[in-house]
Amino acid sequence: MELKGKKDYQDLLLKLLEPLKKYISPGGARIRVPGAGACYSRDVIEMEAFARPLWGLVPFWAGGGKDREWEDICRRGLLAGTDPNHPEYWGGFGDNDQKFVEMGPIALGMLMAPEVLWNPYSTEEKKQIAAWLGQINEYSLPQCNWYYFRILVNLALKCRNMPYNQKQMEADLKVMEDCYLDDGWYVDGVSCQKDYYSAFAMEFYSQIYCVYAGEEDRERCSRLLLRAARFAD
Repeated sequence: MELKGKKDYQDLLLKLLEPLKKYISPGGARIRVPGAGACYSRDVIEMEAFARPLWGLVPFWAGGGKDREWEDICRRGLLAGTDPNHPEYWGGFGDNDQKFVEMGPIALGMLMAPEVLWNPYSTEEKKQIAAWLGQINEYSLPQCNWYYFRILVNLALKCRNMPYNQKQMEADLKVMEDCYLDDGWYVDGVSCQKDYYSAFAMEFYSQIYCVYAGEEDRERCSRLLLRAARFAD
């Protein structure tokens, strides 16, 4: 398949996601892909399968892409998954919970494509979603790129005028900046890992932060942007 333009990439994304549809739960909150899975629980695996496609769908929507079926699935799924009274509820949390990672693309949706993953909800539904996401501030996370998921969640809640934790966001940003080495390279927290995580996590998530916090946090964002440019070189 020769990819020549934006439409080709949009079509490719939808083609890649199409096989998932037959495994989507009735409420849309879980994708029950058969076969072997990760080492965590089935509940988390099914929630992860719902969340990961959002890394593609959110930029697709933000860039003008339209697919009514996926919009409906994701809107219903986010509402069901965050509702403690729904049979497809994603559940509560513990320290270092994998579900905190899967909050990342949900936060991205609230930031980048609110017309799909925020504006259509009622006031009470928004409070429900925000309350579920806000619990990330009540637990410990591994000291690594995971801190950026908490940063993105708090940033999304802040941008959507919902309760958030500014103090926690500042503390997490400081830790992530302390991971900086030189020439755009980061070490991944307390790990010695610094290969693909520089591009896949530290630079990528920091640039999302810069887009939506750049006006308010100009000094920090100017540093983050410069580091990304050096890494790109």
